[in-house]
Parts: sequence; structure tokens; C-alpha cells
Amino acid sequence: MKIRIAYQAGCLLLAVGFAFSVHAQKNGMTQLPTHEGGAFQLTGSWKSAQAVTMHPDKKDFVKTTALADKATGILVGSSSAKATTELGTGDVVLQLDFMLSPAGSAVVKLPGGYDIQLSDSWKNAKLDGSASGSVAGLMPLQNASKAPGLWQQLLVQFKRSTKTSAAQIEKLTLNGSVIQENTFLSAAPSAQSSIALEVTSGNVAFKNVYYQLLNDTHPLTLKNLTYTLYKAGNDRPKALLSENILKKDTTSILTREWGMGNNSFYLVYEGNMDVAQEGDYLIQLIYMSNASLEIDGKQVLPYQWNDFQQNYVPATVHLTKGSHPFRLDFHKFTWRRPALGMMVSTQGVRPYPLHVLSSVPEPQPIPTIEVTTTGGKAELVRSFIQRQGEKNKRTHCLSVGTPEGVHYTLDLNWGSLLQFWKGPFANVTEMWYERGEPQILSPMGTTTTTKGQVDWAVLADMNAAWPDSLSQLTYKGYRLSPEGVPTTTYRLNNADITDEITPDNGGLTRTINGNLPNGYVRLVSGNSISQLEKGLYEVNGQSYFVRIDPKSKPVVRNVGGQQELLLPLNGTVRYSLIW
Repeated sequence: MKIRIAYQAGCLLLAVGFAFSVHAQKNGMTQLPTHEGGAFQLTGSWKSAQAVTMHPDKKDFVKTTALADKATGILVGSSSAKATTELGTGDVVLQLDFMLSPAGSAVVKLPGGYDIQLSDSWKNAKLDGSASGSVAGLMPLQNASKAPGLWQQLLVQFKRSTKTSAAQIEKLTLNGSVIQENTFLSAAPSAQSSIALEVTSGNVAFKNVYYQLLNDTHPLTLKNLTYTLYKAGNDRPKALLSENILKKDTTSILTREWGMGNNSFYLVYEGNMDVAQEGDYLIQLIYMSNASLEIDGKQVLPYQWNDFQQNYVPATVHLTKGSHPFRLDFHKFTWRRPALGMMVSTQGVRPYPLHVLSSVPEPQPIPTIEVTTTGGKAELVRSFIQRQGEKNKRTHCLSVGTPEGVHYTLDLNWGSLLQFWKGPFANVTEMWYERGEPQILSPMGTTTTTKGQVDWAVLADMNAAWPDSLSQLTYKGYRLSPEGVPTTTYRLNNADITDEITPDNGGLTRTINGNLPNGYVRLVSGNSISQLEKGLYEVNGQSYFVRIDPKSKPVVRNVGGQQELLLPLNGTVRYSLIW
């Protein structure tokens, strides 16, 4: 197994500018209508559409439906088409969805003439300045591109150049993966002040374009601050008693330093938040150990633990113009470094601190422990997996990383493909750093998750609900191919079922063998499944493709508000996932 360890200090000074983009998607942002006559000035060949379909392999396969709702319209352009709009002079957060035809490409032009490259680079083995997410020739951190014909999402937070500083990509996310961060652009800015979308080859579609301008005003300030420092241990005090008060006073600053010299303590701030601009405020606490926050007598953040890295703990609250009483509790434990801070932002306002700089020291560097796939064979890691929305961990999971950069995780208890992704393989820091108590593996690339239920079952009839799990399913083990790829074996109803998943043509091909009377393999379950052509289906609004033998006879059914694609398990079932 190949391990790479990299230390990251997690600089909080730089992170201040990034916090907004993580939490602000569509919150307080303005939509730019994408249809002819909308927010963009159009030149070249554009078409307004309600829906668009492109093929992952055929360059000229473009189908559109007539525009029915301008609010959800799509702009579809061909080579040399350009859409331009003036937004104003502030720094900008921009989010949009785009779709490329095979060999298609486009650029998103930022103020100052800086180009973000959008290209059909999903199969590129090497990164260079032409890959999707490249900015002004600077290549991205990883290839996070999806296949042609699928919707992709770009989110960028951009800081314009000033007389004393170069333009900066504070954060750029492609399909959920951060691919540029704190990138200063060396090229001199041009006079261009607009945002532009320009098709450079093939066919490209755009929709869901949102933006927000940022400035450095401070519409929320703290006034009438008092603090009370209590003697406390590592257990939460049942009551804050006057005999345990170590110090009490008024103050003009928010800092954890009133507790210096005490291994553990309990610090309570009370005062007012003076709000000059009504709006939804994103308040983020930065601390170690435990803290809580009340505003106007209502709990905004409950008393809760924060981890080793002093991550931002966010809450959004609507505040009217005027004065709002607040209370901030901070409980420092013996074995934790003290750190206490509060960041605030709102629509059009860059995040800024309400604490003094010395109150939030740099967190201790923690290594990123990564399993790599550079040895020419697949790498296998057994671990726990924590799925979003599930209370309990999946405890019997096998993650497979391939040299082709296409990876997946199986739940061996359930016979279920849990997730699949591309790019770097696996972050195992939570398995091997210090005590490694969580034992959780995390994908390091753009990840697609499944329903997480069993992938084969016996159905009494075609209206029967798909089971979550099968108590009679037994995992029997796996054997490895010369390339290190496992073929897992299960037993169900006295029948053996084998399951092999291999990298293939930029995606994954899955081969399941078995004979089950009234048995089916569920290839996919989603909100929507549409046939693009015989043997090719798009899933969940063009999030990924499923390809099967055009001669096979699948069943597409609606059960419980979801669509399912099934094939009978009476021999070999083979299908491919493309994303």
C-alpha cells in the first residue's frame, strides 16, 4: 500500500476569505436569467431552451426542447458564441452549471480579463493549463471534470486586483472538489469589467448562473461587552455559581485571553450586536473544546464540541436593523489549546472577524494521510464509511483505488456499491492519525453516492418495494485479478453471486454473475432516469450515465417516488457507469 503524508497548517488568516463561498451557495445570491433577452448580451450562435441533451460520445448530438419558463431557461451556444453582462465593481462570487459536448470547450471571463477554462478533459491522464478549472494558464489541483453530456458545477470566489495586490482566486470548486485555492494571478489585468461566457469549440450549455458582489464593510459590530470568567473543570458546569467567578469586567474586545493561566475555564460574554443592515447573517464560531451562542434570547448554536482543526461552526440568523442582545459561552478543556473567535458575513459583505487576531492562534498542523495508486495495481482499504444522513457508520466496507484514477467503495455486508469517484484515491487521516478512533475513509475526488441499499434482490412482483438489506445475504470473500481488482462473492437463497467492478473507458464496468429465480439487479435508483438512446440512460438530471447492452431488456419502474432501472439476474448482468 502506498501512503503519502502531507502537513497542512490551515492558515486562518487566508481562510477568512474562503468561508463565505462554502456556505453561501444561492444564499443571498442574485440569479442571472439565461435565455435570449435575459441578463446577458448575446453575440454569435445561441439558442434558448428548457432542456438540452448531449451525448457522451457523439459531438453533433444536441437536442433541445422549447423554452417554457424563462426562470429556468438554458443558453445553448456553439463555437464563437459569447454572452456578456456587467455586474458592478465589487469582488465577486460566481456559481453556474455548464454542459459540454465531446471536444467542447468554453471560458468564463472574470473582470480584468482572466479566463477560467472549461474543457472536455475528463479522460486526460495528465494535468496542464488546458484542463477544466485552469485559470490564466495555471492548472488545477486535480482533474474534477465530468463526462460530456453531464451537468457540471463551477463555483468561484474572485478578488479583483488593487494598486497593491494582484488579482486572486480565493477559491474555485469544480463539481464539489476544490481545485484552486489562494491563487494569485501574475498576469496584468485588462480593462474588462464584465463577466462573460464564451464558447471556444463544439457546443456548450449554461444554466443556474448566480452571483454576489462582495465588499469590506462591517454592518454588524459588538457593543456593551462584559465578560465573566468562571473556574471550571472538563465537565460542563451544572450551574454557573458566583463563588466560582475568577474575574468579571467590561471590555471592548472579544478574546479568549481572559482565561490565560488556567488549564480549564468557563468564559461567558454578554453584550449587544449593533446591526446597520437588515439581512440574513452567517455567523461562524471558531473554537476548540465547547461553545454556544444565543441571540435575542434564542439559541443560535447549541453547546457543542469542535474538533482539532478549529473548523468554523456556522449558523445563519435573520437580524433586523438595530440592537440585539447576545450571549457567547466558551468552555476550555485542560488538554485543548485555547481558541475563540467569531466571523460574520451577510449578502454582499466579505466575512470579517469580531475577535482580536491573537484570540485565534494557528491550529496545530495535522497531516493528511493519503493512500495513493501509483504502483501499477489496484489498492484495497478496509474501513468504516460515514454516509451523509445516516446516523450509524457502515462498518464492513472495501474501497478500491485503481491506477486509472477511478475508484469505488463496496458495503460487503449489504452487497452494495456505496460510492464512486475519480481523481486522488483516499484520505485515511481519521483512520491512522493519533488514535484513529473514527476509522473513517473519505474519497479525495468528486464523488457520486448511491442509495446504499442492496444491489440485487428477489421480488415477489414488479410492484414490490426494493429491500434496504437482506438478512440472508452472506459475504464469502474475494479473489484478486492480476491487476489487483477484487471479485467479491456472496451467497443468497442457496445461490452464489459474484461481483466484479473494473475501470473501463473513463468510468466503471460492473459484472454480476448469478441465477436467482425472480431475482433482479438494480443498476441505479434516482429521482429521474431517462433513455438517451437504446442502451444508454442518464440519471438524476444528467448527473451520470448508465450504459447497458442495447439488446438487453431492462425494467424502468416507479416505486416510492423514485425511478429504478432493473435487469433480471439469470446469468451475467453487465453495465457501465459514466461520469
